Amino acid sequence: MTVFQSFRRTLFSPQVDLENIQNWRNHVLSIILFVAVVLGSFVAVPSVLVALSERLWSVVLIDAIALASVVTLWRRRSLSFLIRAWSLCGLLYLLGLSFLFAVGVPSLIYLMAFGVMSAVLLGLRPALISLALNAATLLGVGYMVDADLHIVGFEEQPLLKWIVITLNFTFVNAMITMSIAVLLHGMEKSLERKRDSEELYRATFEKASIGVARLDLNGRWLQVNHKLCEITGYSENEMLALTYENITHPEDVRAEVEGTGALILGEIESLEREKRYLRKGGKSVWVHLRTSLVRAASGEPRYLVAATTDITERKMAEERINELAYFDQLTGLPNRTLLLDRLKQTMAASSRDGSYGALLFIDLDNFKTLNDTLGHDMGDRLLKQVARRLTACVREGDSVARLGGDEFVLMLASLSRSDEEAAVSTETVADKILATLNETYQLGHVAHHSTPSIGVTLFKGQQVAIDELMKQADLAMYRAKAAGRNAVRFFDPAMEAAVMVRAALEQDLRQAIEEKQFVLHYQAQVVGDGRVTGAEVLLRWQHPQRGMVSPAEFIPSAEETGLILPLGHWVLQTACTQLALWASRPEMAHLTVAVNVSAHQFRQADFVAQVLAVLKSTGADPGRLKLELTESLLVSNVEDVIEKMFALKATGVGFSLDDFGTGFSSLSYLKRLPLDQLKIDQSFVRDVLSDPNDAAIAKTVIALGQSLGLGVIAEGVETSAQRDFLSDAGCHAYQGYFFSRPLPLAGFEQLAQRV
Repeated sequence: MTVFQSFRRTLFSPQVDLENIQNWRNHVLSIILFVAVVLGSFVAVPSVLVALSERLWSVVLIDAIALASVVTLWRRRSLSFLIRAWSLCGLLYLLGLSFLFAVGVPSLIYLMAFGVMSAVLLGLRPALISLALNAATLLGVGYMVDADLHIVGFEEQPLLKWIVITLNFTFVNAMITMSIAVLLHGMEKSLERKRDSEELYRATFEKASIGVARLDLNGRWLQVNHKLCEITGYSENEMLALTYENITHPEDVRAEVEGTGALILGEIESLEREKRYLRKGGKSVWVHLRTSLVRAASGEPRYLVAATTDITERKMAEERINELAYFDQLTGLPNRTLLLDRLKQTMAASSRDGSYGALLFIDLDNFKTLNDTLGHDMGDRLLKQVARRLTACVREGDSVARLGGDEFVLMLASLSRSDEEAAVSTETVADKILATLNETYQLGHVAHHSTPSIGVTLFKGQQVAIDELMKQADLAMYRAKAAGRNAVRFFDPAMEAAVMVRAALEQDLRQAIEEKQFVLHYQAQVVGDGRVTGAEVLLRWQHPQRGMVSPAEFIPSAEETGLILPLGHWVLQTACTQLALWASRPEMAHLTVAVNVSAHQFRQADFVAQVLAVLKSTGADPGRLKLELTESLLVSNVEDVIEKMFALKATGVGFSLDDFGTGFSSLSYLKRLPLDQLKIDQSFVRDVLSDPNDAAIAKTVIALGQSLGLGVIAEGVETSAQRDFLSDAGCHAYQGYFFSRPLPLAGFEQLAQRV
């Protein structure tokens, strides 16, 4: 290493903590003393030689004392900073004073250095003192000794000369000294504010209730807080040795890498997703992760900031609800809800590619006899074996479901574009099933023989409603039973009498809308003490010949034909008109009205404008109106649904998710919807006391609603025992025959005032 390199390393290599101005000053002092020792040694040699040749013994003495003092201060690092700093400043002042007596002009350099060093090392107040002391020294001592300092025009006026020298020197010295002092003072205050800010950041970072971390652009952890270590199970040092890929579940790595890459490239502003981390030990943990990119002032990416929330418990609850709501607990097969959803998707795919599909209804012959003779345990064993055999008979893209009891359904997709070929393929599968289910079952120690009756219907696209398709397969299955059981029968067009009835119903429906044959009935919604808080409005059709027609008979047809749109608008208009009328009656003003909104109605582009126009024209209070939506809305275009909901929510309109638990697509979006209430479907309430699955679903929905801060109401409450069960589970709002059937307006008003 050269002398220059050694000198440079001494000056610039030490790592100084610039967060502390005192540490910085201490470092500067050490550098100044080192430079003074090195350079002073070179300067002292020619100075001493010249002084000796001129017999200036005082200069020789001053140089020797100065160099020895600097060496002492440099070597004695054990001395406090203040002692070393004041000693250096004092030495510079004494050198200036001595040279003022001895040689004149050089004194100005040391006096100026005295002021500068005071500002750099000691701060503003010592700098001001040094300026005053320098001015007094120049004017007083300089004038008394009349040091050899020539200024043109002032040779005969020494006092005036030293006044001019003092003023000019003080002016220049003050500019330099005060600039340095103010600069350092400002830097010190800035560092204090920065330190306070960073202390606040560190406290917030460490005490955050979520995991927070900084990562470099390669995904390596730079800083992690305690909560993130708790989530992952790793210590801080272990985390800093890893990258996010190291702890990401293998199935999630690709999406994570692609998303992070898009964030760094600026294709997205932030990255928000749900993913799995692998805890130390290999166990998976679900997290909600939001990652942002921090850029330098130049725009270059610097590092990533990630906020992590452990959502494992919520995911487990969702999976449990999904399992209870969509799968049969005995066989593990999809239940009716999931089957209908898959059937809907298959029919939509059939519309696109023009291929046929098939629906097979399977009912076990004489199953009740088995239950009655050998017991339900044996029956359950048979159902499980039937489920396994049916699953083995179909392709991966097909579906096998259990509707309940001994009823199973198979859905075959993408058979052929030819109806004849599709029928042949379906018959082949049906015959295979027939043969498979005819094989002997070993139920414990009992060998049992069972046969099935199978009904088949073909479908193409969405020409036939799902309910009609199910009915067709069901009718065909009963034909198989009527033919002697253990048989396969296809749906016969002669069975389409029901379709004709539906066509007649559609015609009557159009006429009913024109002739205003519809009325609203009101079913009370009550709280735990029986007090009526509102009503759900239910549409009724006063048919001239058939009398009062239930919505279950005409709503499906209305939705298929689009007539649900004018019907839905009429219901909303009539309900809001009644709300406005109740608002003027003190005993009724507290009531809310819940209006069912169909998916077709909600998906209209101007739906929000329609609702606002109705509220304005009727004068109804938006805060008393509650729109009940079904989970089918969330099957497609979820962002449009959320946008419309927020637009109406901003005006005060409330939202209830109707029939919660019977849909298939809402769980992942539930937390994003501006909901006020979940409604437990009556299908779960009906058997809540006798069916453990329904009880578990009801409790889970209540717990989920409470965790999300949503109200929960149960519909279909028909007994006090059901109410008590729901109340004990935490649900305190009800609707059902136990409290009141749907009533005409007058009857409901009497009930509301009486209760």
